[in-house]
Amino acid sequence: MKPSLSARPPRRHLCLCTLLLMALLLTACKDDEYHYPSVKLEFVTVQADAQGRIATLIPDDADPLPVSKDRTNSRISASTTQRVLSQYETVGSGATATADIYSLQSLIVPLPKPATDEAYKGGIKHDPVNVRSIWMGRDYLNLILNLKVNSGRTHVFGMVEDTSELASQGIITLSLYHDKGGDAEYYNRQAYLSVPLAQYASLPRPAGSITIRFKYYTYDADGHPVESDKYATPGLTYTPLSL
Repeated sequence: MKPSLSARPPRRHLCLCTLLLMALLLTACKDDEYHYPSVKLEFVTVQADAQGRIATLIPDDADPLPVSKDRTNSRISASTTQRVLSQYETVGSGATATADIYSLQSLIVPLPKPATDEAYKGGIKHDPVNVRSIWMGRDYLNLILNLKVNSGRTHVFGMVEDTSELASQGIITLSLYHDKGGDAEYYNRQAYLSVPLAQYASLPRPAGSITIRFKYYTYDADGHPVESDKYATPGLTYTPLSL
């Protein structure tokens, strides 16, 4: 059976994350020496052909690359795209460049929803996280989060949107929803999120870029939960691809 990137169906339209250790990149050994290919580890978009095979890899900061080899033999829904964390090598250069894929890992892709959405009818959860990395990339807000976990629990993620300042000031506030499901806080694990932003480009707003203010709950010096606006003042600049 071919490996699949299909994610577990969302609960209440929120994203579920079963925390797993990422597989290490396999390297080849020849003549008692290790040869490491020039691979990149990045958040990217992959696109499938009519048979569901990964046909195109789209980096966030470069042109799409036809896939010359997918060593994972992954399948997704035919003729669809998916956000993934990928280890890949660019083979060749210029118009003939292709991608050689070594690994693929699904990302959590929480579509922002207002606080009044049915998804949050049970209340908005703000279990703490630490933000290891945050950056913009090709119509996405990308996040690597550090979590405190035990084992066997499913963490639920979402993104609560506030667009009240979009039309007047070009500002969107996003707040992280995180429900750890009662998981005990013993070990460090990472979660990888890629938040779609392209839907905001067509909404009424001032011309130019959009400011994304991101808020989340983390730990204070005494280990207590506290809201952080570290990435909300002044926020991050999002320039839609359509501009």
